[in-house]
Amino acid sequence: MTTTLDRYIFRNVLFASLAAVGICAFVLLVGNVVKDLLKAFASEQIDVETFLRLTWMLLPYVVAFALPLGVLTGILLVLGRLSAQQEITAMRAAGWGLARIARPIFVLAVLGTGLSLWFNCEVSPRARSAINLIRADAARVNPLSFIVPREFVRTFPGYVIYVAEKDGTSVRDLSVWYLDGQNRVKIYLRSETGTVEFDEENSRLLITPRNGVAEVRNQDDPGDFSKNPYVSVFSEWQRIPLPLEELVGKGTYRRKLSLRTFRELWAELAEARANPGGLPEREQSVRITQIQYTMQKQVSLAFGVLAFALIGVPLGIKMQRKETSANLGLAVVLALGYLFFQMVIDWSQKRPELHPELLVWTPCLAFAGLGLWLFWRVDRR
Repeated sequence: MTTTLDRYIFRNVLFASLAAVGICAFVLLVGNVVKDLLKAFASEQIDVETFLRLTWMLLPYVVAFALPLGVLTGILLVLGRLSAQQEITAMRAAGWGLARIARPIFVLAVLGTGLSLWFNCEVSPRARSAINLIRADAARVNPLSFIVPREFVRTFPGYVIYVAEKDGTSVRDLSVWYLDGQNRVKIYLRSETGTVEFDEENSRLLITPRNGVAEVRNQDDPGDFSKNPYVSVFSEWQRIPLPLEELVGKGTYRRKLSLRTFRELWAELAEARANPGGLPEREQSVRITQIQYTMQKQVSLAFGVLAFALIGVPLGIKMQRKETSANLGLAVVLALGYLFFQMVIDWSQKRPELHPELLVWTPCLAFAGLGLWLFWRVDRR
């Protein structure tokens, strides 16, 4: 039976959580825009319309991470205030136990978990996949935008490229480093001028350095500096082909596992188990583990909302603080700790013997266990 107090707690936690989710999503959105889109926009790889469209499409991705933190923050803020104002004491004096007080909060947490599942398993992967497709299409339209003046371009495997100025297809002060498999410099070119052209038929950029100097190092051991490099002056160096197929594709795009929905991952798992390509047993095992890990990660991150609610209720009551900054700080510390453990487990993806598909649940279960223990401690008081 729902009471006025239930609605009061539910409404306060809901509004506080929505506000916190909005703030967290905004901060994460700005960070992702600066990291992934601003540089592409500044270098004219994407236009204003595409930039705004991609920014909007980033929202589902950041909301998936903002939801658990927002719910935890909302719980800490509201319960900390209610506890500091003795309202929690009044409820307990009226015969309400901690579980009864927290009932509307857990209802909200379950709803938040369902919403987070939808975002993690469906909305966010589709949005991120669409973002990559749009960026690839933009690159196909303006392939010369990959060469950005006054920046070291490391986009193309085996090369590092630097140009001081670019005017159309002409460049000035061009430097090119040829790298071996261990990223050691085999050849270094420095030229006064050059051209960057797009070979549409073969989907590649062609760089032609002119009027420069080349240093050719020991090809067997580029790291051996005991031998002086061979130096030559050239008027025009042979064209350097930079393939774009892996970057922009041929109208197709092979998505990483993290960009696939839960249903797509399920189909991918069935295919990996069937092993139509005849992969060796070790490679097949690694592939299956990575798919299972990605699926379990999508689900476990969603249940992080419920785990955060379990730990947020006793902490919010125990802290008894009105200060927004203190409660917000605690929420951030807990969320960062959760994400840190998640990142550590990410490193085990290629180790099937460690069962990362099970380890991925460790942060969620640890926080839920700690929350239940705190719940028991606070309820005994």
